[in-house]
Amino acid sequence: MFSISNVLALQAIFWGCTALYFSSDHQRTFAQSMPKALANTLFVATIVLAAFLLGMQYNAWAMIFSTITMIIFNLALVTFTGAHENRPLRLLAYGTGVNVVLALIGGVYVA
Repeated sequence: MFSISNVLALQAIFWGCTALYFSSDHQRTFAQSMPKALANTLFVATIVLAAFLLGMQYNAWAMIFSTITMIIFNLALVTFTGAHENRPLRLLAYGTGVNVVLALIGGVYVA
């Protein structure tokens, strides 16, 4: 149960950061950007979900610091991967794979 909620929390953060990336005017993955209001709503919703999932396992400070660290990591991951990969499914597959491996080898302890 512990690793499942870690995987779900990290995936939620990744999908929220991906929504922010897809709403940027500078992204090259899609011809049109995602609406910013939708992307911001998805980002906040996924961060709240991740904080809830991590809050069940860790104390408040550990949850806050790990969530902030994973947001920064995933924003950098999506930005750097998106600069080299124009196909959205590959971009999503790379990020999903990295976050699953990260969650399985230690999750927030690694971050």
